[in-house]
Order: sequence, then structure tokens, then C-alpha cells
Amino acid sequence: MQAQESMHMWSVTTFHRFDEDQVNYLTRRLAGVGYHGDLHLEHFERAGLKSYLTTVHEGNLITNVGWTRLMNLLTNQGATQAYDATHTRIGTGDTNTAAAYGDTDLGALTGSTHRQWKLVSGAGSLGTRTLSWSAAFQSAEGNYHWQEWGVDQGTADGTAASTSPLLNHAISDQGTKVSGQVWTATVTFTFS
Repeated sequence: MQAQESMHMWSVTTFHRFDEDQVNYLTRRLAGVGYHGDLHLEHFERAGLKSYLTTVHEGNLITNVGWTRLMNLLTNQGATQAYDATHTRIGTGDTNTAAAYGDTDLGALTGSTHRQWKLVSGAGSLGTRTLSWSAAFQSAEGNYHWQEWGVDQGTADGTAASTSPLLNHAISDQGTKVSGQVWTATVTFTFS
């Protein structure tokens, strides 16, 4: 009998939520050392601040355009832009329509009351058979009921429709983010 091999890609998305008091404390603390930029997960962790709620969603759907982009990258064919810090975003939206292989964008309507794309905070963390990105949604961003998310290759934060390849799409009720809070989303892909 001949051995068969297969490849699997599994996604785990972790959401950390920080309340307004934590955000204000960290903002003041970082301003004291001259930092006035966006707050990211690593800032909260270095300050010893734990999220008031952390949830994990396992699984997602890799879209057709996502698989095509991955295969192009593996074989150096077609559009081969890497998923780097300036070409990777995590987006969230307020729609819970089932994800489908043909998806090319989030399902949520355009505009800041329905969706938000955020550039990831780094080039992606590589481990043995893993790849991970994180994005932080600041106080004024993503203030709606989070029910979907995905990764694309956009190059700027925004609330418009994605024109970049949508790598994956997942549906899961994560609750409602409100102004004053900072929520982070960390997407980790494991290959086996």
C-alpha cells in the first residue's frame, strides 16, 4: 500500500479586549516616555495589563483567491506579493452570513459602523509550521458587533471594500466593541 500525504492549514484567532480604564492608563504611561502612537497587544503585555476578556475561535475558511495566492507564492508565479507588514491586514465586520470559498471580501457593508481593516503590527511571527499576525483596533475603530473577520493583502487601514486577495474568512460572534476600548485580533495559521 502506498502512503498518502496531505496538507492541512488550521487557523486559531485570539481576541484580547482592553477596557477604557486600561487604555487611558497605558496611554498616560506611554506618553510619559514620549510614545503617542497606536496601542498594540505587546504594549499591554509589557505593562502587565491583562485583557478583561480573551476569546479564541478555531477554524476558518481559506478562500479560492487565498489558495491561489498561496500557490503563486510557493511556485513564484503570478502576483507574488508576500504577506508582510505593509501588505497584510486583519479585517472585522458586523455580518454573520456564512463564509464561502468564493468570498473576495468581508460580508459587512462598507463604512466605519460596519467594518474595519487594520494593518498588522509586524511582518508576521514565524514558528515551526506556524505563521501569526496581530492587529489592534483602537478606541475609535471597529465599534460595532464583531461577527466576522479575515486576512487580506491591503496596504492601509480603512473601511472600504477589499480590493486585495482575501486569504481567509471566519464567522463567529465576538460581541460588541465600544468607543474607548482597544481590541486586538491575532490570527495564527498552523500547517501540517
